[in-house]
Amino acid sequence: MKLLYDAALVPLRGASYLYGIWPRRTPEATLERDQRLGRRLPDVRPGALWIHGASVGEARIVGALAREARRARPALPVVASAVTRTGRAMLPGPPAVDAAFFLPLDFRGVQRAAFSALRPGAVALVETEIWPNLLAEAAARGVPACLVNARLAPERLSRYRLLGSLYAPALSRLVAVGAASEAEAARFAELGVPERVLSVTGNVKFDLPAPRGTPAELRARFGLAADRPVLVAGSTAAGEDALVLRSFVEMRRERPGVFLVLAPRHPERVPAALERAAALGLATHPLSARDDARAGRADVLVVDTLGELSGLYAMATVSFVGGSLVPVGGHNLLEPVAAGSPVLFGPHVGHVAETAAALVAASAGEQVDDTDDLTRAIERLLDDPLEAARRVAAGRHWLDSHRGALARSIELIFRTLDRTAP
Repeated sequence: MKLLYDAALVPLRGASYLYGIWPRRTPEATLERDQRLGRRLPDVRPGALWIHGASVGEARIVGALAREARRARPALPVVASAVTRTGRAMLPGPPAVDAAFFLPLDFRGVQRAAFSALRPGAVALVETEIWPNLLAEAAARGVPACLVNARLAPERLSRYRLLGSLYAPALSRLVAVGAASEAEAARFAELGVPERVLSVTGNVKFDLPAPRGTPAELRARFGLAADRPVLVAGSTAAGEDALVLRSFVEMRRERPGVFLVLAPRHPERVPAALERAAALGLATHPLSARDDARAGRADVLVVDTLGELSGLYAMATVSFVGGSLVPVGGHNLLEPVAAGSPVLFGPHVGHVAETAAALVAASAGEQVDDTDDLTRAIERLLDDPLEAARRVAAGRHWLDSHRGALARSIELIFRTLDRTAP
């Protein structure tokens, strides 16, 4: 399996990241290409804490961990990496970290070059970023590595079991695994992670800072009246934009003043979303236009920038989190709750199943079955502001009861940093 990984799986995945940038000669494309090949990595003092997360959601956790590590140990060098371009764009810069970069491809030779350049004192991987060659190189050099906010979706468990000969050695090289929940810890234990390195530290997303800007300030920014109903549909997936727009058009027949904030999960799908909205007769305003005060004159504000969705949830009368009406698995349900909005989501929430179930149990969130059910749920909350406020209060109480994971995760990282890997 290791030979198959090195000979086929890594090259295929590497090609997917390098495709499209190899012919380009812009400074940004050249730097990305070089860093993915283990070159032109930042020059930092030896002994740095290297924190890595895959994409946008993990990048926010990386930022929180880096800032807390820097606060606790100001002299500690800290570097951060991500896999995707959107994730790299969301990584923090100085002073939270000394440098940020693209994760080098998981070839043993590339990882060897990366470790020689970075000379880290410890590696902290976020959620499910289990890279066999990275972990092998860390172990070979005596660099301890840990997994923080560790998550493993139930539907992925069988895949990791099938690839046990590849991932069992990788997991055995982790000196600590801080799971996001008891259920996540149980799944890692099923994969053979020993009890001595496994603990439940909680989900760091509960401790992420609240978005800046009050609902009143946000509405004023976009030229929206204080009493205008606003639906925020965040992280919508391919095929889902059309479903949300259809629901929006349906409810506007009796509620013509409703305003939609539509945030496709991937920026490259924004043109299609704009085209779809126009075909339905809806006036749109791209967030990148920056003439924010004109947005309220449109029907739909389309979020085509990175890093702003979590803040925009704060002006929502009702929020819907995408990747859930279509079989993607769902996305971050905590952001709208933290922003003070009642949250709706579809039936496909395998990636966030525990959070979805907990929100429903706490009467802070609601699962809908399909587009028609989504329309009805939104209309009920628009017509019953007391129920919407009750859900917001329940969500805040539930969030407050789960805080503390950031401090526990930093403690685990520091224990990792302060030890010598076996």
